[in-house]
Amino acid sequence: MDKIVLLAELRALASAPPDFTTYAPTSRPHLEWLAKADALLSRWNAFEVIPFRNAIVYLPSRLIRDTQVGTLLAVLHRAIADLELDVPHSQEQVFGPGAVYDFLRALRDVLGSATDSLFIVDPYLDDQIFDAYLAVVSTAVGVRLLARNYAQSLKPSLQAFVQQKRMAIEVRSAQALHDRVVFVDDRSCWVIGQSLKDAAKATPTYIAPLSLDAAQLKKDAYEAIWASAAPLS
Repeated sequence: MDKIVLLAELRALASAPPDFTTYAPTSRPHLEWLAKADALLSRWNAFEVIPFRNAIVYLPSRLIRDTQVGTLLAVLHRAIADLELDVPHSQEQVFGPGAVYDFLRALRDVLGSATDSLFIVDPYLDDQIFDAYLAVVSTAVGVRLLARNYAQSLKPSLQAFVQQKRMAIEVRSAQALHDRVVFVDDRSCWVIGQSLKDAAKATPTYIAPLSLDAAQLKKDAYEAIWASAAPLS
């Protein structure tokens, strides 16, 4: 996984840990957060993730839970601090004209990091989204696509892709679209400089993570658009 993607995902997790005072071994919010953190940390450093996993084992014990939670968060923030030393101050990835493959690989890293949900907004989204990008996404991930100009043309490829991959994908169309945005697991948000179908073909483009505050504002805005958008007929 690209370090920029890894850092953004770890920051998103660190910003919203679950309430461990309500922890239970069968609590889905806790299990999902811990699983996501474990998967990301193992990609950062396979040795450093060991104390994180050990702390999970002792979470059921109320007497030492605070200590274990401290260990979980300490490992998470240590990973963030370490990655910040390696990642340039500007996390924006810029792709010059013709760097189509580099852009494809970088965006596939972002999409492939999803474990629960993807929400992709692109006014000019076309059917290459399926083979070029969604093919790397886990079939357990729920996908929403918000398009505009070519929404109806997506239908044949959508049906074939869903039939083969058995993925949950919903497409809607709305006119009030301008940005190209990807929301990953309701935790991180990535802005793209060009529509996916033309990215880096003739002019420069970029992929950049938004700050958490800005990401939430943008998410709220596009959730409102999604709610009133027309489903693919």
